[in-house]
Amino acid sequence: MKELIGQVINNFQIKEIVGQGGMGIVYRAYHFDLQRYAAIKVMRPELANQPGFFERFLQEARAAAHLDHPGIVDVINFGRFENSFYLMMDFIEGPNLRELINKNREGMPVWDVVQIFIQIAEALAFAHDRGILHRDMKPDNILLTESIKPSRPFRAIVTDFGLVKLAENSIMETQAGISVGTPAYMSPEQCRGEPVDGRTDLYALGVMLYESITGKRPYPIRNLFDAARFHSSGQLISIRAHDQSLPLALDQLVRQLMSPAKEQRPASAHEVAQLLQKVIDSLAAVEDIPQSSVQVIIDEALSKVTGPLRPTKLEAPVSPGMARTTPPAAGSQVPAAVPGKADYYVEVYYHGQLEGQPHLLANTPIVVGRTTESDIALTRPERYVSKRHCEILLQGDRTLIRDLGSTNGTFLNNAPLQRDTFYTWLPGTEVQLGPFTLMLKKVEAQPASPLLPPPAPEPEEGMVTDRVTPFEMIMCAEATPSRMPLTDRPILLGRALDVDMVLNFAQISKHHCRIQRHGRQIEIVDLNSTNGTFLDGQRLPANTPTIWQPDSVLRVGPAIVLLVHGGAKDGE
Repeated sequence: MKELIGQVINNFQIKEIVGQGGMGIVYRAYHFDLQRYAAIKVMRPELANQPGFFERFLQEARAAAHLDHPGIVDVINFGRFENSFYLMMDFIEGPNLRELINKNREGMPVWDVVQIFIQIAEALAFAHDRGILHRDMKPDNILLTESIKPSRPFRAIVTDFGLVKLAENSIMETQAGISVGTPAYMSPEQCRGEPVDGRTDLYALGVMLYESITGKRPYPIRNLFDAARFHSSGQLISIRAHDQSLPLALDQLVRQLMSPAKEQRPASAHEVAQLLQKVIDSLAAVEDIPQSSVQVIIDEALSKVTGPLRPTKLEAPVSPGMARTTPPAAGSQVPAAVPGKADYYVEVYYHGQLEGQPHLLANTPIVVGRTTESDIALTRPERYVSKRHCEILLQGDRTLIRDLGSTNGTFLNNAPLQRDTFYTWLPGTEVQLGPFTLMLKKVEAQPASPLLPPPAPEPEEGMVTDRVTPFEMIMCAEATPSRMPLTDRPILLGRALDVDMVLNFAQISKHHCRIQRHGRQIEIVDLNSTNGTFLDGQRLPANTPTIWQPDSVLRVGPAIVLLVHGGAKDGE
């Protein structure tokens, strides 16, 4: 199918072949107007011509296109092309897990492996919750690229969700030597042609985990016959037989995942992610976090990318109210924000209606995108906003903004921003992202939320007041912003953009709870949230003020909120 090179699909010109398998060939294609790449998988004609294939393709492609998760490659288009069908996806810069395994023949560092697989488990959990199985989990389908979270050294992304299901009832099942799935990673029930569920993906996850840790596959499988025999045997050599220093909990998890009986495997990918998190916590408790060797390989791969796919410092026209600036160099010292100086926040408008006023935190990159993982989540039915659309950085008394390679562009005062180039964003000017408008604001005090009363006036000099408390702030690492001062003005926590501290978790209600200082006491009120607000493990009664004792733990969904002194640093 090399003859497709040079042809155009949906305004993307096919440039080269980047991979191929039983389902089809993957090409890299380029859109000259948008200056972006896409990965296009074109199905093999002999497969696409089978009766009923189009109906199955349409069903699976639609399902894959709705998997909106940072750990799953984004499907951006699909359709007919000549005598076949194509699936168009985001092109991910970086190596796949197979390349990493090949570069680490004695096994990858445990810390890196667990960081990768907890992200894979989270992606599987998201898909399984929506009734979508992968069915062909293997290292070739795991891509590694730059991180979008400060807490993780890199980002793992799963591709090809549900595509192998298209081969069911097709010619591929009847051709000798060809099977649905990849034999070395297939579960025993999949080898036998039995009905499968999410635990089939978990078995493959176990095989991949074994191979990543040891550098070797658990069984010498060459074909489907070998797969059926070895995967059903249960004769697994422990990963600790390869290295006695490996954590016992990790060895036990691999054994569970690769159990021939699916009833003995973990019940869900959620459980796997929790078990892997415990391994991370145990490693962090006994040793310093090592420098990631995987990150070195990813950086090397990305450094070789040239041209429009990964532009460097691009020149861009400067329009009124818009000044180009140099992005902070990696590892450089960023000017610290001056305590008590003017605060910055962003007014978020959707079709002209104010939706929220999230604050900016000094020296902390704020990612704006359409997923709930974003720091400012613009979640609406329109798909004009990319998953990672743009980034905002408050640097001393300057606010910087850059486009992160979005599909439809970031516009500052109607002028398009070049990708990966920081621009100074002046207060009072607008940024347009599809149907959303962001307005930068600068105030001397916290801006009033549309849902809350204005702050009480400060006491005059010499006035006696009992408002002094040893705790001056609340802090939540998962919130945006992550800390806020305690005053007589209520602080609203929730998932909506119009609250004071935004927590983007499905378990959290839009307006979840309120925290307010009354004299020397701190009061919490649950706002009739769906999943409750908990103090020391006890669910608070709805709409009833409860005193927060300093030594008590407040939990809002999966997040923990702490009382801290004003001078405390993150993590204290």
